[in-house]
Parts: sequence; C-alpha cells; structure tokens
Amino acid sequence: MKISIGTIVNNHTDLRSVSRNASGTSIAPDNGHSFDAVIIKSNPRQIEEHTFAKTLSGEISSEVRETASPEKVQDLRQQVAEGRYAVDAYAVASRILLS
Repeated sequence: MKISIGTIVNNHTDLRSVSRNASGTSIAPDNGHSFDAVIIKSNPRQIEEHTFAKTLSGEISSEVRETASPEKVQDLRQQVAEGRYAVDAYAVASRILLS
C-alpha cells in the first residue's frame, strides 16, 4: 500500500466539494472556504430561574448584612440591663441559615 501526500490532498478537496453541494443551504456565504459553525442556545426558563435566584440571593444577602439602628441598639441595651431581654431562637436560627 502506497500513500502519498498528493492523494490525500486531492481526496480531501474532492470530499469537501461533494459535501458542500449535498448540504443544500449554508449559513455563511460561499467564498471558497468551508467553516464549521457552532450554535449555542440556552433554555429561556433556565436563564429566568438563574436570574431570579441571583436577584433573590442578593436581596436576602443585603438584608442580612444590614446593621441595626442606634435606637434599636440602645433599646436592646436597656432591656438587657433591666433583665427583660429574651432570645428569640427562631430569629437566631434564621440568621444563621441565611449567612
């Protein structure tokens, strides 16, 4: 068996012209070059869900990082000093889970 470069090049160019004619339509204008095309599409529902999740997480994150007002801090200090302050376990757990 003998393989020569001329045979490989000739067979490749013949194959390219046959496959181009067989496809019927082409995406790019035919200027003597043949190119592959890659089309990437996303599911609109996945994009919408991702956008919603990102927006929601941003809002929750900003609420969690929000600091207490000086009036609220002063009120809590007064409650602790008077022994009236009670820890809300549900509020603590929700803050821990969100951070």
